[in-house]
Amino acid sequence: MQTPVVGRHEELARLRAAVLAAQSGSGRFVLVSGPAGIGKSWLADRAAELAAEVDMPVARGNAVDDAGMPPLWLWRRAARSVPGLAAALDTVAEPGAATERRFRMFAEVADVLTAASSGPGLLLILEDLHWADPTSLALLGHVAAQTERTGLLIVATAREPAGDDLLAVQPDWLRLPHVHFLSVPAFSEPEVRYWLECRHLPAEYAPRVHARTDGNPLLVRLVIDSDPARSGDPLIEVPGFRRLVLTRLDHLSPEQIDILGTASVLGERIDVDLLVRVYESVRTESVRERVLRALDAATAAGIVRRFAEGANGFAHALIRDAVYADLAPSRRAVLHRAAAVTLAETCGDGLAGLIATHWRQASGCGESSSCLYWSRVAARSARAAAAYAEAIRFGQWAIDAAGSAAEERAELLIDLARDEFADGRIADSLEHCVRASDLAEQVGRPDLLAEAGLVVHGVTTPTVMTQLDHLCGRALQQLDPAEHADLIARILAQRALSAADRGAGAEARRLSEQAMRAAEGSTDPDVALDVIHARHLSLATTEYLEERTALAARAIEIAVDAEQPLAQLWGYVWTTDAALQRGDLPAFDNALDHIELLADRRKLPVARWHLLRLRATRAALVGELDAALEFDAAAYELSLGIGDYSLAGLHHAFRGMHAVIVGHVDRTAMNEAVTALAFAPKIPIAQLFSPMMHALAGDLDEARALFEPFRSLPDTLEIGPRWNGTVYSVGLVAELLDDADTADRVYRVLAGREHNYAADGTGALICVGSLARVRADNARVAGHLNAAIDLYRLGLTMDTEIGAHPFIALGHLGLARAHLARATRVPGDPGRRVDDDADPHAERVTDLSSARAAAEQAATAFRRLHMPHRLRQADDLLAAITTATRTADPLTAREREVHDLVAAGATNREIAQRLVLSERTVETHVRHILAKLGITTRTEIPRRPAERPHSG
Repeated sequence: MQTPVVGRHEELARLRAAVLAAQSGSGRFVLVSGPAGIGKSWLADRAAELAAEVDMPVARGNAVDDAGMPPLWLWRRAARSVPGLAAALDTVAEPGAATERRFRMFAEVADVLTAASSGPGLLLILEDLHWADPTSLALLGHVAAQTERTGLLIVATAREPAGDDLLAVQPDWLRLPHVHFLSVPAFSEPEVRYWLECRHLPAEYAPRVHARTDGNPLLVRLVIDSDPARSGDPLIEVPGFRRLVLTRLDHLSPEQIDILGTASVLGERIDVDLLVRVYESVRTESVRERVLRALDAATAAGIVRRFAEGANGFAHALIRDAVYADLAPSRRAVLHRAAAVTLAETCGDGLAGLIATHWRQASGCGESSSCLYWSRVAARSARAAAAYAEAIRFGQWAIDAAGSAAEERAELLIDLARDEFADGRIADSLEHCVRASDLAEQVGRPDLLAEAGLVVHGVTTPTVMTQLDHLCGRALQQLDPAEHADLIARILAQRALSAADRGAGAEARRLSEQAMRAAEGSTDPDVALDVIHARHLSLATTEYLEERTALAARAIEIAVDAEQPLAQLWGYVWTTDAALQRGDLPAFDNALDHIELLADRRKLPVARWHLLRLRATRAALVGELDAALEFDAAAYELSLGIGDYSLAGLHHAFRGMHAVIVGHVDRTAMNEAVTALAFAPKIPIAQLFSPMMHALAGDLDEARALFEPFRSLPDTLEIGPRWNGTVYSVGLVAELLDDADTADRVYRVLAGREHNYAADGTGALICVGSLARVRADNARVAGHLNAAIDLYRLGLTMDTEIGAHPFIALGHLGLARAHLARATRVPGDPGRRVDDDADPHAERVTDLSSARAAAEQAATAFRRLHMPHRLRQADDLLAAITTATRTADPLTAREREVHDLVAAGATNREIAQRLVLSERTVETHVRHILAKLGITTRTEIPRRPAERPHSG
C-alpha cells in the first residue's frame, strides 16, 4: 500500500531551493541525514522529481553494506549516467605515486562533473554514505569544494549516528559555504495521527504508535501495517523487531521466502540476473520464473521496491538485515558460496572484493584457498586504486585464510606491511615486517627477509631506525652476492638513507658507495635509481658538487629510458639544487623548464608542487618578494590537496626565511609557524626555527634559552644532509643574538666554502645568496672585522654576478656595519677579536666614509625592493655613522691642518708660512691639539710620511 505524504514541508522546500540555485549556476551540496528508516531515500526520490520538473538530468549512485564493496563503488554506479565520469575514475590507475594518482583522479572527476552540470545543471544523488569507503568520501569532499560556482547539486544521504570515516570528513564539509546539512526529524504525534487517518484507522492509536516507534517513518509503517492495536513493544529486543519485520513474509510461500533469503545474502539491492544464477546454482530445476514471482509478491507486500533507475532492492536495509539474520547459518554459508562462484564466473576480477567477502562468509573462519586467492586479488585491486584502507582489510583476510604455511604468510605479511606503510600506519607496518622476517628466516628465504627490511623507509624515529637497521643487517648476512646483488644494493642504499637521516654523514657516504658498487652489474632501473638516491643524499654539501651533478644527470637518463616520471622529477630537482650552490641560474632555469614539462605532460601534482616551490625560491633570490609569497601560497594550497602535510609544513619554513630576508616577522604569523613546525621531525634544522623567529621578533631572552642547546653544534655536527642549512641557521641566530662565541664557531667551520652559494643539496627551501656574505656576517659578530670586510666584498661580487638583489643590499648593510665597528673599536679590548691594534685617525676616517657609502647603497636598494624594515635599519645605521663621525675627531678643521703638518715634521714657522698664519696663532693651535689629544709634547703626535713643507 502506498505510504501517504506526511509532513516534510520544510525539507522539500529546502531541496526545491537547492535545485533552483544549482539551475542558476550556484552549486549546492545537501547532506540528508537521520537514523535508519527516517525517510532519507524518500527525500532523495523527491529531489529527483523536483529536478525533473526543471529538466535537470539526474545521476545516482549508492554504497552498499558489504565489506567486499570495491573502492569508489558509489561513484562508479553514478558514472553510468554521466559521460566521461568512468574514464575520470580510471585515471587513478595511471603512472605515478599513489597520492598523486589519487589527486589527479579527484581533479579529473571534478572537471567532468563541472562540464556535465553546464546548461540545465546536474543532480547527483549519492545514497548511504555511511557505508562509503574513505576514498569515495574524500573524493566527494574534493568535488564539493571545486563545484561551488557550477550547476551541480549533490544530494547525499547518510545514516545517523555517522561512522568514523564519515565523522572524519564532515568538519571539512562544514567549512564549505554551499554545503547544507539536512537532518531529518522523526514524525510528531499529530503527523502519526494524520497517517492513521489516511489509512482509515482510529486516531486514538496515535499516542501508542508514536511511543512504540519514536516517530520513525519506517517503524510507524511497519507497526501500522502489522496491527496498531496490538499490545507490547516489538522494538525492545532485536529478535522481536525482526519478527515484526518478517510478518510481511507471512503472505509469501516458503519458496518465495527462500528466494528472498538468497537475495539478502547478495545485499540490499537486488540484481535479478545474479539472483537467478545464484538461486539456480542451489536448486535443480529452472527458477527464473519463480524468482520473478517471488519478487512481485515481495513488492506487493512492501518488502521489495523498484528504484527510479529500474533496479530492484529491499524496501529498507533493516528489512534486508532481518531477512538475512533469519537464515540458518548452514543455509547462509551455502548461499554465500554460490554467490562467490557465480560472481567469479560472470564478473571476474572486477568484483574481487565482493567475491572475497562471500568466500569469507561461506568458509566461516576464512581458511580456504578460494578466500585466500580472491582476498589477494581484491587487495591488489584496492592498492592500484590507492585505497589502502581497503587493501589492508583484504590483506588481513588473505593472511587469515593462508593457514600455517610460513613462506606464504611471510609474503602476505610483506604485502600487508607495504599497504600499511602507504596508509601511514608505521607501527603496524614495522610489526608485520618483523613477523615476516622471522618467518622468512625459518624457511630459508633471505630474499623475503630483505624485502621485509625495505618496506619502511624515510622514518627518522630512533626506535624505528634501530629496528630497520637490525632487519637490514640480518638480510645482508644471509644474502648471496652472486644471487642477490640487486637486493644487497637496495639494502645498502636503505641503510645509507637511514644513516643520512640520523646525521651520520660519513657512514652514509660509505654505505652508499658500497651500494653503488653492488649495483654496477644491475639491469634493473629501480635498483640503479635507489642507489643513486642514497648516494646523492649522502653528498649534500658543496665539496661533492661535481659528483652530485653527475648523479642527477644519470638519474634523469635512467628515468627517461625506464619511463619513470617521478625519478625524472628528482633528477631535475637535484639539478636545481646543484645549480643554486654553483650560482648557475641558467642551469637552474633549464631544469625548472623540464619540471614544468613533467607537471604539464604527466599531470603529476608533486611535480607542480616542486615547480611552484622552486619558483618561489628563485623569486626570493632575485628580489621578487611578493611573487615569491604568491608561488609559496600556491604550493601550500596544492600540498593540502595532495594530502602531504610534510610538504605543507615547508610553507611555514619558507615564510620564516622570507621574514629573515625582509628583517621582520608578524607575531601572529610567527606563532602559527612555530606551532605548525612543532610537529616537524626533531632534527636541529627544524628545532632552530623557533629561536630564530623569537630572535627576529625581539623576544631575545626566550630566543637565548631556546638557542642554548645548539650553540656548540657547529663543532660537533657531522658533514652530511642538512649540514649547510643547519650551520647557516645557527649562524643566523647567533647574529640576531649578537652571540660572538657561536658566530666564531660558524665562521671557522665555513672556511673554504665561501666561493659557493647558500643552498642545501637535499632540496633547496630558499637560497640566501653567497656563502661569502653568510660567513662575513659571522666574522663581523665574532669580531674578525678585517676578514669580514674582505668576505663582504667577495660576497657582493658573487651576488652581483647572479643578480641576487636582496642579498646585495644585505651585503652592503653588513659591510657598513663592519666598517663602523672597525672605526669605533676600542684598542686592546679583549672582548673584540680584531686583527691588529693600529688605530690611526686616517683609518677611522676611511672606515667611516666607507661605512657611509655602503649604508647609502643598502638604503637605496632596500627602498627599491620595498623592504621597509631593512630600510629602517639602514637609516638607523646612517644616523649612527653620522654620530660616530662627529665624535671620532675632537679637532677643528684648522687644528686638523696644523696637526697633520706637525705630524709631517714641520716647524711652527713653516706651518705659519704654509697656512698664512702668525707663529703665535700656530703655537696656540698646537697647545689646543696637545690638550685635546691628552699628550704633553708635540713629539708625541704620530709622525706621518709626507713631503716636508718648505718656507717661502
